[in-house]
Amino acid sequence: MAVVGLTTIYAGLKDLDGSVITGENGVDKTGIFEIDTDKSHYNLGSKTFNITNLSGTNTKISGNNEVVDISKGPAAPQVAIDSNMVNPIKLNQLLGRQKLTGGGWTEGEETQEIGLIGVSVDPITHSKIYWCFGRGTLTQATQNMQTNTDTAQTREDDNLTFTALSYDKFNKKPYAVFWEKNEGFNAKAMFDLVFPGQTLVTDSGTTTDGQSGTPSKA
Repeated sequence: MAVVGLTTIYAGLKDLDGSVITGENGVDKTGIFEIDTDKSHYNLGSKTFNITNLSGTNTKISGNNEVVDISKGPAAPQVAIDSNMVNPIKLNQLLGRQKLTGGGWTEGEETQEIGLIGVSVDPITHSKIYWCFGRGTLTQATQNMQTNTDTAQTREDDNLTFTALSYDKFNKKPYAVFWEKNEGFNAKAMFDLVFPGQTLVTDSGTTTDGQSGTPSKA
């Protein structure tokens, strides 16, 4: 689908039963954390939400010296996320790291599943397009640190990789895409599919930020 820009990213920790974790144990009390551009949330927004492997490899089937069919391979999506800064506490939760005494984190023993949504808009009406992943894991493979110079500050972004898994609420497929101008679109229904049990999105389609309490459109 044709898109313009990257509007925002939503993420939430998943429990073993597939529901989103809310309250004190969640990444946010609503169950959903937005990587927004509010510095008071220790976020600086994101540059990319690049999705690959949306389609599997098709294999030609031959018979009687001709191609008679195509075997369709399953999709295996990955999302490369480049964020200027993600709240460090929230990021380490999403990565499944475990807290240490004294304010640190270490690699977790178990894989932490999360739900993920990347939002953009279409080029004509600027209506929102949501790329949704109900299950998957987030990893951070590298962390680079480089010196500043006398003329420039050297920054390192939060570069993350999300690997999608099959999801029962998407007919056991790894992703779903929603366009808000599509007939029957309902923001709450969509968020409930990706993040069952969430309280961020209301029936009216507005969101209430779990930290600031400021309403904004989903």
